[in-house]
Parts: sequence; C-alpha cells; structure tokens
Amino acid sequence: MATNSNKNMAVKTGMVGRRHQRSRKEESEFGLGQKEFLKCSDCGVVYFDKSWHHGLLEEKQEHLKENRQFKFTLCPACKMAKDKIFEGEVVVKLKSKNEKVKSDVLNTIKNSDEQARERDPMDRILWAEDKGDEVRFFTSENQLAVRIGKKLESSFLGSKLEIKHTGEDMIRVYWEY
Repeated sequence: MATNSNKNMAVKTGMVGRRHQRSRKEESEFGLGQKEFLKCSDCGVVYFDKSWHHGLLEEKQEHLKENRQFKFTLCPACKMAKDKIFEGEVVVKLKSKNEKVKSDVLNTIKNSDEQARERDPMDRILWAEDKGDEVRFFTSENQLAVRIGKKLESSFLGSKLEIKHTGEDMIRVYWEY
C-alpha cells in the first residue's frame, strides 16, 4: 500500500494523471469551469456548479448575497446564435401548400425545442429561416436536429427523412412531406 508521501510524489512527477482528461473539443467548446455565477444577458440562464441552469436555486441565491460574485455574459448557445455557428440543421420541405399542415409541423418542432431546453438550457433551436415551402432550423446540438427529424417522421405518416453527417460535429436533416 502506497504511503501519502509516495502518492504526493507521483502526482508531482506526473506519474498519476487527472481522473478525467478533457478532450480538445470539450475544452475549446466550453472552456475551463468558472467559479463565479454568470447570467446570460440574452436568455437569462445562469451558470453555477460548472454547468448552465434555468435559474438560481434558493441556496445559491443566499451564497450570491454573501459573496456578490456575479457577472453578465452570453451563454454558449447565445454566442453560437450571435456568431451564426450551429451543429445541426433541419431542412423541412413541404410539398403541400396547406397552411394547417405547415402550422402542425412548426408546432411539432416548437414542442421538441421546448422539451430539449427543459432538459438542458444549451440545447435549442438557434434561429430559423422561412422560405415559404422550405423552412430551415439551425440547432445548437446535432442530436437535437436528429431528434426533431425523427419526431417529424413519426408524427407525419408518408414523410421522407434523410440524415447526413457532414464533418466532425455537423448533421443535416432533410425532411419532406
């Protein structure tokens, strides 16, 4: 059994590594964990305990009053929207000119977006481009784009879904009805 001094020596000399080695992608996407409280000036989500949350919990509000470490910034998802960076794209093509069908499709997508935001405030639709019979949605996570495409396929019988992986993180989902 190793003594405490041997363990300290191993850490100093680099024989023992960190438990969780961050990948380059993870570190470049989210950066290092911050100690203070951050609030997104656009959407209002709050960063504490090394992740983004929908709001401050009561015990965190007490800590905030005591320490006053609070900054306003943009959350990673709002930065992506501002810089027009995205990981997933959903292209919805409607052959039918029926406005009811388009409304139902858009409501299905809106509900999928709300469910994703509930689970994780960083998963969301960043922006949309409506070109009449084609609507494009750009998402902060590639998995959200796939989830939206699969939800549309299961909700609208007779639709056609195609998922294309482009690059390391990028996914394009084509759905036609």
